[in-house]
Amino acid sequence: MSTQAADASRALSGPGLAALGALLVQPWRELQHLPPLSWLQPEPAVVLLHADGSRSLWLGDRRREGATPAECAAARFVAVEVPADETLECAVPLPPMPEGDREDAIALAVRTTSPFDAAELVWGWRAVQGGAVALLSTRKAVQARLDAVAASGARTGTPEAWALDRGARPVVLQGFGESARRRLAVRGRRLGGLLLLGALLLALAVLLTPTLQLRLRALQAQQAYDQAQQRLAPVLAQREALAQAQAQQGALHEQMQARVEPLAVLDLLTQAVPDDSFVQRLQLQGDKLTLTGQTPNTAALMNRLSAEPLLRDVRSPAAATRGMTAGRENFTLEMNLQPQALRPAASAVEPSPAAASLAVATPASASASAVAVAASAAAAREPR
Repeated sequence: MSTQAADASRALSGPGLAALGALLVQPWRELQHLPPLSWLQPEPAVVLLHADGSRSLWLGDRRREGATPAECAAARFVAVEVPADETLECAVPLPPMPEGDREDAIALAVRTTSPFDAAELVWGWRAVQGGAVALLSTRKAVQARLDAVAASGARTGTPEAWALDRGARPVVLQGFGESARRRLAVRGRRLGGLLLLGALLLALAVLLTPTLQLRLRALQAQQAYDQAQQRLAPVLAQREALAQAQAQQGALHEQMQARVEPLAVLDLLTQAVPDDSFVQRLQLQGDKLTLTGQTPNTAALMNRLSAEPLLRDVRSPAAATRGMTAGRENFTLEMNLQPQALRPAASAVEPSPAAASLAVATPASASASAVAVAASAAAAREPR
């Protein structure tokens, strides 16, 4: 059962797909008849020998008015007119359909309505609005007309048999010499199609050439850039290493600038504090310096420290008190140091002998060592 269903489905789908393809192709075939594309279907010239003995030149369905005898003689194909009294005109109304189906429908209508014997039937058709027009005749009548033209001595070769409908439009009766002309027309259409395709390809090439050139230049530029990158890779690596070294040097320089040198501060105090005064305690927090010690005159000591260019904002947070030693006062002074006092240049710092002798026992941030230094300085300055 399934096999029969599959066979039935294929039998239905096959003609349906063929009909669909024919319907899709039909508009393109009709498009070739439009004036801009009509040159794709070159129609060979045909000289028509009329029943009254006259001649006319035809290009497809169009009659060439005013054709000269020389042009008629140069025509490659010859057709013989079958008079209207020897033909039967039959109108066949048809709906829109593919060309192959339309011809089959016209053939069926002709066989149905023809009064002639099937073996003697000769017919042709042309499409009209709403269907087609078929012209029927007998093979005997057509052959007699061809023999009559041949007996007259006219140049015929293998003539075609034409009949004119009521509108004086030619209808080719099938089965005579029209096949040669149709083969030539098919070759002409193929050649025209090839020429059109070549023109389209040439136009496409013209349009794409600038883009392809730009693309090629971009690829060449990218290739040159890659090669330059390969050649410059060692130099770029050295530049990167140099940049890293400079960055490390800058960071180290900043660290060196931020480093506090206690020896420079001690040297500054050794030069700023007079010999009759001594410091018992020294405290350094950032650029703030706090001194505690003994001096004969606290006000004079403050004036002297204020005169130092590396010291500023000298003040006494507490009042001076008299010490246990006669003629001496206990003082506590606060002041701010200039940045160059904390980080002097190495060449500019020449510590005094007393500060140099204390450098070994002076760490960067130990107040106890500062007290020991102050005690040693006081012992050295105390009168015996």
